[in-house]
Amino acid sequence: MDREQMSNEENYAFDVSGFLHVPGVLNRGEVEALNKALDEAGETEGMLGWSEGLRDPFRDLLVNPQLVWYLNQIVGPGFRLDTEPELLGSRPETVGGLLAGGNEPRDPGIAYYHQNGRRYSEGVRVIWVLEDVDEGDGGFVVVSQSHKSNVETPEGVLTGEDDMDLAEQPVLKAGDLLMVGLSVLQGVRPWRGGEPRRLLSYEYVGRGVIRTAGTGPKAEAEPRPEWHAELSPEQRAALYKPGYRDSTPPPTVVTDGENVQLDNAQQIFHPSIYKLDLDSNIDYNEFYFWDLKGYLVLRGVMDEDWLAAANEAVDKFEDQIRVGSELSGGSKSLVGTGRPTLSGLLSLPEPYCDPFRKMVAHRVVEHRLNWMGGSGGRMGGATAFCAVKGTSGHAQHNNGEPINPSRQHMYQNGRSYCQAVTATWQLRDVHEEDGGFACLPGSHKANYPVPPGVTTCDDHMGLVKHIGMKAGDVLFFMDGSTSHGTFAWTGDLDRRGILIKYSSRSFNRSGGELVQPENRWGDLVEGMTDAQLAVMRGPDRDVFGNNVPRLRIDDGVVDVSYERGSTLYSGETPKGPLDKK
Repeated sequence: MDREQMSNEENYAFDVSGFLHVPGVLNRGEVEALNKALDEAGETEGMLGWSEGLRDPFRDLLVNPQLVWYLNQIVGPGFRLDTEPELLGSRPETVGGLLAGGNEPRDPGIAYYHQNGRRYSEGVRVIWVLEDVDEGDGGFVVVSQSHKSNVETPEGVLTGEDDMDLAEQPVLKAGDLLMVGLSVLQGVRPWRGGEPRRLLSYEYVGRGVIRTAGTGPKAEAEPRPEWHAELSPEQRAALYKPGYRDSTPPPTVVTDGENVQLDNAQQIFHPSIYKLDLDSNIDYNEFYFWDLKGYLVLRGVMDEDWLAAANEAVDKFEDQIRVGSELSGGSKSLVGTGRPTLSGLLSLPEPYCDPFRKMVAHRVVEHRLNWMGGSGGRMGGATAFCAVKGTSGHAQHNNGEPINPSRQHMYQNGRSYCQAVTATWQLRDVHEEDGGFACLPGSHKANYPVPPGVTTCDDHMGLVKHIGMKAGDVLFFMDGSTSHGTFAWTGDLDRRGILIKYSSRSFNRSGGELVQPENRWGDLVEGMTDAQLAVMRGPDRDVFGNNVPRLRIDDGVVDVSYERGSTLYSGETPKGPLDKK
């Protein structure tokens, strides 16, 4: 490799999705040599120990230069092989079983860590692709973003009976390298393309990780000193040595605060002070999906009469639709005309306001908003997005990194804390070929900046997802922390979506007259300097741009900066000094 570090694109892809696809690492000759060795051996296991000549290409893969380069950065220096190579799906008992992985409950031995710019994925499955895997072939599947999930995986996702369309089958070409964090939900589903494709899997872990036992004769049984025979089973269990086949997985000592007892089942015993609240009135699958992806779609909230009335109102005031700015952000794929919107829907004359006022404090929406971010949130006005054929897309914007508390999503103690949520009511069907809303699932937990190609969607690396919807559906997304935007509208029928923004009780989102010091404090601020007035302002829109007066020190003197950014949203932001003296 001629680079010292992975690119931001590669870091972002692995951080957000939990896996990284590197095309064409092996050349045709290397792929043919591996397949020839498999054909000649007529076996699917034990490759590293086959006879000389047959085993060599598999041993070479152990320390393939490109693989080593990536693993040093993803797992960390000192990584090691944990299990012998296998052909995925070659054993019938491994096909169609429960998916493995997921971050809840957390397994520290395979978990994903990121702090202060340092990353460790303690377990990684390395897949060498020896035969093409096309879309719809089945086989190996992953659930993106699940390496950071805070919620235990619903059973239907594990079994595949109701996976909520979360399981993805990567499309691969012979010679490709696929690296998947072991904390990502993954497994082998039935093959739909005939015989199983040859996907050669190696599992690597961090230098100190204890996960599986050794297979050599020395690893057969743990050596014990004679004096261990004088101890109780519980005491001997506490003194085990890892890595032997009779101590991996380790013995479990169960406690109740009074007694200590050995559990021969060897299941993990890890008490928690929290229990699942079955009376919370939260749909568990919805909560899991929201935490995992950063968006949620509720199906069929509006009935036919409601939809008809809302569409009639938009038709009635079509002459008030205003075309705004072109929002493609320099993208080649999103370019088009400005975005048409119809505002003021809540203040339309009766009866045309009724279908939109019905959206205010609607029980279905308010119930979700309460568990998404807590009570006390407030909504802005309702705006109809009315894109016509040729309307530009909106470049992806916002992301979990860099952090901004007023727009961020956090999870703690079983609760979702989302400070900004947007709900969009769909008045017409939206198909992928039409364009429209698209987001970057999992970006609400990102630790890296969004790559430019992803922002513009010119090279979104398969990370940006179009969300298809039906008339009557309601879409929620984490407005400030999930990267979102739209694809250019190509549908023959105009887009119809009613967008409503919600803010938490803790942060201001749109300014207002009370940001002015004299309105917030009255006569108390009379005669204050500009520097003093800057800290006497009320809560204003919190963005990364320069949208409020800020204090700075220049040669030991406090000065005020009024430099303005592009995301003001608040008409009360001053352009210069307020002191009239």
